[in-house]
Amino acid sequence: MFRKKKVAHAIVSAFVLASLSAGAQDTETTEKEIEVINVTAQKRVQNILKVPVTVGTVSAGLIKETGSTLLADIDKFIPGFDFSDEGFTQAGVSMRGISSPSISAGGDPSSATFYDDTYMPRAAQNVLFSDMARVEVLKGPQGTLFGRNAAMGVVNMVPNAPHDEFEGFVRALFGTDKLQRYEGMINVPITDNVYVRANFLSNRQDGFMENIYQASWNENNKNWGIGEKGHDAARVAVLWDISATTNFLIAYEWDKLDQGAEINFGFNEYAYNGGLTPFGNKTENDVRAGGESRDMTATIVKFNHEFNNQLSMKYVASYREWLTNNAQEEDGTADITRYFDTVNVEDSDIFYTEMQINFINSKINAVAGFSYSKENVGQTTKLNATTNSVSRMITGELNNVIRDGVAQQIAGMIGGNTDAHAAGAFGPGVTFDAAVDSFYTASGFPMDHIWNADEWAGALNAMGVAGDIMTAIGMPDVPLTGDIVNATGDLTYDIVSQQMGIAEIFGPSASGIFWEERVYNTGDFTNWGIYGDIDYSITDKWHVIVGARYSTDKKDFTWYIPETSFNQVRPGVSNLIFPMADLTASDEWSQTTGRLVTSYELTENDMFFASYSTGYKSGGFDSLTPNPEAFEPEETSNIEFGYKGILWQQVIANVSAYYMELDNFQTTVDTKPPGYTQAIPTVLNDNRQITGVELDLRWHLNPSITLGLVSEIRSMDTDSPAFYNGEGTFIDAATTSTDSAVNYTLTFDWMPDFGVGNTNLHVDYQFVENINSEQPGLEEYKKAIDAYFYDTKDLNARLSWYNESDTLEIGLWGKNLLNKRYVMGVGGLTASVFNTPTGEITRGRELGIDIKYMF
Repeated sequence: MFRKKKVAHAIVSAFVLASLSAGAQDTETTEKEIEVINVTAQKRVQNILKVPVTVGTVSAGLIKETGSTLLADIDKFIPGFDFSDEGFTQAGVSMRGISSPSISAGGDPSSATFYDDTYMPRAAQNVLFSDMARVEVLKGPQGTLFGRNAAMGVVNMVPNAPHDEFEGFVRALFGTDKLQRYEGMINVPITDNVYVRANFLSNRQDGFMENIYQASWNENNKNWGIGEKGHDAARVAVLWDISATTNFLIAYEWDKLDQGAEINFGFNEYAYNGGLTPFGNKTENDVRAGGESRDMTATIVKFNHEFNNQLSMKYVASYREWLTNNAQEEDGTADITRYFDTVNVEDSDIFYTEMQINFINSKINAVAGFSYSKENVGQTTKLNATTNSVSRMITGELNNVIRDGVAQQIAGMIGGNTDAHAAGAFGPGVTFDAAVDSFYTASGFPMDHIWNADEWAGALNAMGVAGDIMTAIGMPDVPLTGDIVNATGDLTYDIVSQQMGIAEIFGPSASGIFWEERVYNTGDFTNWGIYGDIDYSITDKWHVIVGARYSTDKKDFTWYIPETSFNQVRPGVSNLIFPMADLTASDEWSQTTGRLVTSYELTENDMFFASYSTGYKSGGFDSLTPNPEAFEPEETSNIEFGYKGILWQQVIANVSAYYMELDNFQTTVDTKPPGYTQAIPTVLNDNRQITGVELDLRWHLNPSITLGLVSEIRSMDTDSPAFYNGEGTFIDAATTSTDSAVNYTLTFDWMPDFGVGNTNLHVDYQFVENINSEQPGLEEYKKAIDAYFYDTKDLNARLSWYNESDTLEIGLWGKNLLNKRYVMGVGGLTASVFNTPTGEITRGRELGIDIKYMF
């Protein structure tokens, strides 16, 4: 209850402040005194202060001043928005605390990403900011206008379009860890009505941690450093002004990524230096052919026509295809007996098209349209272990079998398996589990690895089978020892394997062979929708918007899981992680979503708005769990109140408060149910209720100084289903309540006049309270990593100078000036079976210089 009161108090305070400020200001103020951005957030070009939707924007200027190249670099400037690029091709948008990064090809994100009016699927949405005009982030359900998977919001990236003036630039940036970034653009009018704009960006940077281990199987592969980057992108667009009312644009895009995979450091005793130096400069990873790559191309066509002053149309079509490969370390060690890696390969494409009609007169501003997309998905997921690490898994399973046998023997001896039976037989206070553990350890268990000859001999002796084995090999009455195990090679293992009927028990002659399990998925996804949205002016100041969309999704999905590759070496072995399968599934979902919005302009520069909107994301299939039953579609409903305006002729304010309900949220967790040898990412559905306030202020203190503040307050109630966490611990179904992290971003921009050229200083500072301790079912291995619970404190700055003619710019910049280091995510796929958790670590301080020449 306290949590709800705190958020409610913040909501009331925010709107009282906005109301008092609006009433006190000079109604003669015009927004021309302060630069205001135009956006296309409602499929119309509008002043952002007149859009009755919570929209955050990042301009081309801010992208340049902050040295941003990706969405993850700018999320701090927009409240309620986060972009995680822990794995570049598996990145995820988080909107108002709802994130849906998933390696499942059968699912979709909860927030939609658009680039140049075209939809961007999962592995395609992380693109370089090459010649970007702005980025818009719309929060809350946006399905009415943007359709597919916009249940929580939309990220809209808008590149610069060709125009009728000659211009261009070249830019070079150099920095820490041999950072080299080269960028260029040229805009050329070919004729009076045909214009070409071409741009490129190349980004290279060494890793901040050297991988000092070179595995024998990587002699012909690049040994990537931790955090090593390599990304290139280019775009060519041609705009043809066919007439004063008609134009046609065609663009071709090329994107190539080739760099180190997710930054996984081993937080375990088997990693480099015992896992005690995560922020050092060395690590030991033995991942086979590790790294991350993406080859992507796209063609975009846009056609605009104005029929008259009131009626116009826009048609967009795009075809995008990509091939990705992400092979990453999952154990963070160079220990061959704990080796485990994952590989995700995707070969997919999407065709997207939309027809939009706009109508405007003195009372109505309406938009209607139709959209269609066809996505063909091909994904291969590979889990790779060595025979050495597989035998360690088998050791763990044998230890469990032997302990169960000891428990049965003791229960037979004392007449039962309760604590009362144990206390009666062994003394007061002795539990049954304690008694079993005592006998178990006294017999030399658990084994660390069955290929340890002394342990294996001891286990066979303790199980009472050593005599039979020695007789079988022609040495009756001779004790079985580790020396005999070594001398006979695989013989003792093969005898036990045959007697127990477990082909997965094999000897050390198989050392160093890879055990690979694969899941092949294909998907055929079709989406179409029809929508209409009408903005009606009841008076000059009072507007009402009514909109609706009907959407339908159809998904055909397949799973094919063959037997492990090691079966070709040792016939009879079966998969340890993925059960063999050959399955198809199909499902279809339809939904009508809509919105009702009202806005009132108190003055020319102050607007209040209120809205009710609903959103929808289709159901889907878990790519790693063959199941013909699809998981449920997500549905959202959102009530929102907001204020936008210019206060005291100096402050641009954007304040909003909301209450959202999200049903059947598709979340991915690492889970290890009984019978699983290790944790597997799995999709679960839960329900959430979110209440929050968002604040975005820009204070133009004087003509040369601008201050900014971005912050949010949020609480979330989550109804979670029961599940097994990554350690195999059963977590009961529960309702939990959490507050968002205390977070804010402060910005300072100063343009002093030194009389020589133009100078600008940009500084931003971000603080985010760490709330990782509030995760449901938080595993013990995560609790042991102190750096996983550090608050974020990030200070960045850039000092730039332009010459008088604005043809030359020189900048000095620094990122993470406080040199704070963090563990952003912890992976536990191998934590329970190998005790080898890993974590994503961040880069330290970066310093550099950039030079730009404009013509």
